[in-house]
Amino acid sequence: MKVLKNEPLKQHTSFRVGGPAKVYVVPEEIEELQKLIHFLHEEELPYDIIGNGTNLLVSDAGVDHVVVEIGRALEGIELLPEANASDATSSLHASSSATGSAKSAAPEAAAVHTTAVKEQAKAAIGTESKPAAGSAAMCATSEAAAVNATAADEKTYYIRVLAGTLLSKAAQFAATQELCGMEALRGIPGTIGGAVTMNAGAYGTEMKDVLYSVDVLTPEGELRTLTPAELALGYRHSVIPERGYVVVAATLALRKGDPAEIQARMADFQNRRKEKQPLDKASAGSTFKRPEGYFAGKLIEDTGLRGFRHGGAQVSEKHCGFVINDGTARAADIYWLIGEVRKRVLLEQHVELTPEVKLWGEF
Repeated sequence: MKVLKNEPLKQHTSFRVGGPAKVYVVPEEIEELQKLIHFLHEEELPYDIIGNGTNLLVSDAGVDHVVVEIGRALEGIELLPEANASDATSSLHASSSATGSAKSAAPEAAAVHTTAVKEQAKAAIGTESKPAAGSAAMCATSEAAAVNATAADEKTYYIRVLAGTLLSKAAQFAATQELCGMEALRGIPGTIGGAVTMNAGAYGTEMKDVLYSVDVLTPEGELRTLTPAELALGYRHSVIPERGYVVVAATLALRKGDPAEIQARMADFQNRRKEKQPLDKASAGSTFKRPEGYFAGKLIEDTGLRGFRHGGAQVSEKHCGFVINDGTARAADIYWLIGEVRKRVLLEQHVELTPEVKLWGEF
């Protein structure tokens, strides 16, 4: 487990802005994470979870609480044995090394790391249920492919993905296994943990469409397996943040598809993104949620704000739904611009925009 002090968060967010975290902890296995979450809860030390740092704006002053990274040290993917989706939970309890990325460590070492976290955090701050069947992925296949499909192709296949794994990697892994349903999700720049937490989606597909079960840690450090129904998944919403859960892994339910069609759909979605989104600029992805009956980008464009800027922050010329950092922005610039866009759209279009971006720190 790594414990860093005064770690610049701009190095860990897609906006590339943000001051330091007084304590930044990187668990390297699930057991370490479990002990850490339990410790922070018992000691009443505030903390936040960071994955790939997307959908996040950190203030220039940084944050005083503990930041726990669930990233590359806790990533991994495996195709589960046929008809053994429930084995995911048992394997998670037994060892975090099943995917080859998270390594097991001796309990004594974990205890030493936990003590180090306790000392540094205090110094800096001062103070099972069985999974039910989820929604199997619906694959768009051609008539010819449907005619040639075998009975085996109608079965559901399960992949287990650790929370620190990039969603794009999980989608690509599914494609290599000739499993469909995740093609539209490949371009979302976040981790599985973050994607489940906010029920991320794109082009008509959301995480709830492929989710079978989720393994979470409670604030007390208890490992639980939850179904999609228990997560109350909605548009960019789940109960995970409000209940203080930490996503550890997700089991996805997919079906066999035509390999050529899977690759074609992935390429199509990626081309659409390249054509319409400022992928070469630092941003948090879509800045605003889609208002019911509207498109955020269209509302912003109709308000005359294409290219509108403040300091180094700018409404993208390419897609008005994105606020970007031109390389010189401060967090304060981005925060001001988001607020001003919301104010002007409300005044002229009579529609309230809700940011997708989560705020850390004082603005």
